[in-house]
Amino acid sequence: MTVVYFTRHGESRFNVAERTGQPEPDDGDHLSERGWEQARGLGERLKGEGIERIIASPYGRAQETAQGIGEVLGLSFNTDEDLHEAVQSDAYRAASPHFNGEGHITWMPKSPPDHAEPGAESFNDILARVQRVQTRLEERVESERILCVSHWGFIHYFTGAALFREAFSPAHLPALYRMGHINTGITMFQQRRDYFIEGERYDGWALHTWNDQAHL
Repeated sequence: MTVVYFTRHGESRFNVAERTGQPEPDDGDHLSERGWEQARGLGERLKGEGIERIIASPYGRAQETAQGIGEVLGLSFNTDEDLHEAVQSDAYRAASPHFNGEGHITWMPKSPPDHAEPGAESFNDILARVQRVQTRLEERVESERILCVSHWGFIHYFTGAALFREAFSPAHLPALYRMGHINTGITMFQQRRDYFIEGERYDGWALHTWNDQAHL
């Protein structure tokens, strides 16, 4: 079976500004010193897991996290454009530097799945990216072990799609978003073709670990 480890990028300079209430830095999409330490620490944690491939979001903080992990594991990484974070609305982005704008969680659960605030992705837009990533992962060599470096929002959407499958909808988001996911936490899925629930065969993604942070 294919095993996929998702991790959220290491602490970024954006994260530091958000945590400390400082203005948004021009270089915010890069890792902080702590973020680099987290990435390398995660690499050490994953040494015994047999990771064969690293795939990263195109955002700088994810690319640098993949680089730090790869340096420890002796692996290069590839970029998947669909692994990027959920795109927020123009109003949310304009609320910088203090990150106090209304994110999509404030409007998406109450909206049709194809609705998007100006500048934002809709639920269906994000779900389509998740499904494309799922398809590409399913096409990998069976039994491969893959690490995907992504973002808080994307990991939650991937989880929702795995758990609820065709029933996944905006109404599930408030419950999903109560599940925290820290920088470089590990969430692991297995792509199963021989899984039975109450006697019924289940083919799909099974969640095995959520936000594992024993290495931090």
